[in-house]
Amino acid sequence: MNSKLLDKLGEWNPQLYRELKGKLKTRNLLITVAISLIIQLILLVFAYEQYSFYSQYSWEVVFRPLNWLLPFLLIICGVYQLCQDLAQEERRGTLNFIRLSPQSSQNILIGKILGVPALLYLGIALTVPLHLFSALATGIPLLWLLGIYTLWGAGCCLFYSAALFYTLLWNSQGDSKSIAGLGGLLAFFVSPSYISVIDFSFHWYQSSSPLKDWQWFFLPLGSEAFFAYAWIIITLSVATYWIWQAVNRRFRNPNATLLSKKHSYWLVACFQIWLLGFAVAEINSALSDAHLFAGVFFIFFLNPIWFLFLIAALTPHRQALLDWTRYRRYSSSSNRKSFWHRPLIQDLIWGEKSPVLVAVGINLLITAVIWIPWVLWIPEALLQQDNLTTLKAFFSVLLTMNLILLYGAINQLVLFLKTSKPELWATGVI
Repeated sequence: MNSKLLDKLGEWNPQLYRELKGKLKTRNLLITVAISLIIQLILLVFAYEQYSFYSQYSWEVVFRPLNWLLPFLLIICGVYQLCQDLAQEERRGTLNFIRLSPQSSQNILIGKILGVPALLYLGIALTVPLHLFSALATGIPLLWLLGIYTLWGAGCCLFYSAALFYTLLWNSQGDSKSIAGLGGLLAFFVSPSYISVIDFSFHWYQSSSPLKDWQWFFLPLGSEAFFAYAWIIITLSVATYWIWQAVNRRFRNPNATLLSKKHSYWLVACFQIWLLGFAVAEINSALSDAHLFAGVFFIFFLNPIWFLFLIAALTPHRQALLDWTRYRRYSSSSNRKSFWHRPLIQDLIWGEKSPVLVAVGINLLITAVIWIPWVLWIPEALLQQDNLTTLKAFFSVLLTMNLILLYGAINQLVLFLKTSKPELWATGVI
């Protein structure tokens, strides 16, 4: 590769320079180009055989496999390579050396994402012209294709960020090959559902679909492709942002909590509003039962599971809790301040080493503020079909939130026990 270009990349992102310099060797480049050309040749030969049999050349025979194969390889191979590379860096001890460099953690991680799968990007880029040409020949509009490529990119950002998060979280639990293999396997099972949505989206909006009435906060996602596209991009971007926050924190300090308490309040608000959008449609419409089911499912099933993960993400290590209690015992302040401005209250609300129970309570309060108006909005006649009333539904929500708060208290108490692995004990007890 051109040394001047590499030098410019090194000035912009030294980690990217390090990755590219190690991977963009002549032999690796030739192998990548050869594999890409062989795959394209196989598809063209297969299409020609179809032409010989049916006496007509169908570019859809080329477009369809590529429309699945390209994002599938991007996600599966990219996740595997990132997991393996990061785990190997940790095993060799070079990851701690990288942490000590003057680069920001964000620059280092971006360099990893752009540099580790560099050969994969090259192979996909060489295949994109054939995919583009075959799609246009099949009748797919160019604007739609640009949307597909954007969704591929947004999906890769989400999966790659999740791969880094997964590796940093479980890096001490096994060797690099097992971590990478499990990460690739998870991506193998999760990615097809996302790819299938992109693959069938064009035909979905060109035909009558059972999801035509799909709405989110009254936005017609099922009938308007533009709203659905914007909604997916925004959803993926917000999800990637929150995963990226956890990755940055974990990379800078492996002993830190996955989320700060301040970030958790914003995260819970975003997630609950996102869920509420599926349950807020015109309650008196024919889909009222479906939306009622969605809301009940979110409140009484999904949210308890969500809060268990949130409690785990906010809970500091046992040693950090013990240090905090010693600090609070021996620290004193002579200044008289209002209740909300006292150091203890501020520490419980915002401090990263303080117990998690107050933060869980605040997050539950945020959840209640978002969902209780929806519960009160449900028509009484609809609730009576299941022998419920508005008052019963209201108290059911409060009871569920109290149960979650109880789980948080049990988790905090278990972590103070003198056991070898208090985190595992807390998980088992809950």
